[in-house]
Amino acid sequence: MTRVLFCVIPEKGHLNPYIGPAQALQALGAEVAFHAAADISVQLRAAGIARFVGASTPPPGDSHRGAAFAERIRDAAWLRQWIKALLVDAAEAAIEPLRAVIRDERPDVVAIDPMVYAAAIACELEAVPWAAISNSLNPALPGDLDSELLRTVRWLAPARDAVFARHGLAMQFRGCDVLSPQLTIAFTTEALVGPVPGVELVGPSLPRGARGDEVAFPWDWLDPARPLVYCSFGSQIYYQPALFRRVLEAVADRPVQLVVSASDLDLGAVPANVLVRAYVPQLEVLRRTSVMITHGGANSVMEAIACGVPLLVAPLCNDQFHEVAFVERAGIGRALDPSAVWPAIAALVADGPERARMAQVSASYQRDGAAETARLVSALAARSRPARAS
Repeated sequence: MTRVLFCVIPEKGHLNPYIGPAQALQALGAEVAFHAAADISVQLRAAGIARFVGASTPPPGDSHRGAAFAERIRDAAWLRQWIKALLVDAAEAAIEPLRAVIRDERPDVVAIDPMVYAAAIACELEAVPWAAISNSLNPALPGDLDSELLRTVRWLAPARDAVFARHGLAMQFRGCDVLSPQLTIAFTTEALVGPVPGVELVGPSLPRGARGDEVAFPWDWLDPARPLVYCSFGSQIYYQPALFRRVLEAVADRPVQLVVSASDLDLGAVPANVLVRAYVPQLEVLRRTSVMITHGGANSVMEAIACGVPLLVAPLCNDQFHEVAFVERAGIGRALDPSAVWPAIAALVADGPERARMAQVSASYQRDGAAETARLVSALAARSRPARAS
């Protein structure tokens, strides 16, 4: 039986895309376990994944989300230091504990979030094959793209490289991601990002059944006769009351319905054609949606493309600016101009060029990226067994 250990970051945007591949590996008969620096076992169990071998620490609280966090990320200097602390400064102390987990679990292969640098180092030191499975488009970033995040990456690169060098390692990186010399996977297709040598583009990663974060939703509120607009700014930096109000004002009395996912926000008077919920079952809502308004989180963009939904993107920080660049280059949506929200929604609802182009890109996203990832990870494990046995 193949044994696979996932090393992930305990945030929904990082965890959710690994649920589908883990479920697909289990369907192939693999034994799957997850490790994270905080307890994600509740969602894993709800998704049918029983083994969690990580920390018992509760998941990050309001310090990583809400009003205070949304305000902090507007400070470029603070954000730069926060990224360095998460990616680089915390890596060294996590290496030996992860080596101990690998020795205890004896995985045939480790599937890592490529931003968990300690996991890549631990795998190399324990001589265990590892796959870098990206939850963003980092592995596909073109050389002509620049952003504040990429400038931050260049700034922290000497400290990052020094962590690896202390263990005799020199690795390749793209964006925030460490690339595996054995297998690097991105949940996208050439139709969106073009060819990417050395990276497996497998299509979207969607769950097989429950993802473990589903909630109840009043489906009878939806009117199939009116186009549905869905607005969400993610689970971390969702506290954007002014931006949400712009959207609400734009759709008031318009011939559409709007579903808003907005936790802990007081948006004042809500128009009759708007439904505000703290959290929604996003995939099921997207399957009924005509346009998605998003911050450009990688999972939201991936899921919208899989469902054929044109995108209106208001990037707020980090790789969200990369996502909107890919969206605009592919012609499947546009950046949000807060002063012209309704004209943009109306244009994307219509059968215009963005909707036609989205149909083409979405066709390439009908692949089962979770199953393809499971196949590639299993093949890596199989190739490595003879070498490790000798």
